Amino acid sequence: MPGVLITIEGVEGSGKSTQLLRLSERLRHLDVPLVVTKEPGGTSLGRELRRLLLEPHSSGETWCADAELLLFYADRAQHLQRVIRPALEAGQVVLVDRFEDSTRAYQGASGVSEAALDRLNELVLRRLKPHLTVLLDMDPEVSLQRVEVRNLAYGAEFAETRFDQAALDFHRRVRNRFLAIAQAEPNRVALIPARDPMDQVASVIWSRVSALLRSAGFGVD
Repeated sequence: MPGVLITIEGVEGSGKSTQLLRLSERLRHLDVPLVVTKEPGGTSLGRELRRLLLEPHSSGETWCADAELLLFYADRAQHLQRVIRPALEAGQVVLVDRFEDSTRAYQGASGVSEAALDRLNELVLRRLKPHLTVLLDMDPEVSLQRVEVRNLAYGAEFAETRFDQAALDFHRRVRNRFLAIAQAEPNRVALIPARDPMDQVASVIWSRVSALLRSAGFGVD
């Protein structure tokens, strides 16, 4: 495919949304053909799945690990068919807030086996991988403090708090799985300390993204 797939990953509160917004604004300013999307919820049907996955259910019932896994991959399959693959085939840059690495980190931390993750990856992604993954790394003890402040600022209307409410040990396992992915694929994953000043983080991200886009034939400074 002639397009470029870039994903942004990290633990809750690591600054993904802020950095994704800054990066997308810079790319648009440079007239880069761009699609900005997210998982879960990158399609109309996916937004329904996002609510089911990220909002605590009024009944108090929680997803078992296997059901949760299948819902995330259902969202991804729809997202790939309706948004990501068409954009890549059209030669666009696709910027995604969370993708396959989040599933491996979060659902893996919930006890899903690597074998199950590998089978669903093969079925749904069919060897598609991001050209670059920006992994914003932060100690969960610090990032969850940010999450608490964010949720209070949003108020009662913000309901996507199910993973925020997980125990600190779970978030540590998620971080460790992200770090293991970065160690295994250093050419794809740019590991960036997220506690650095915001402008410094944005500058490091841009250095990696701009180099990739220049190599792919996009005219960026």
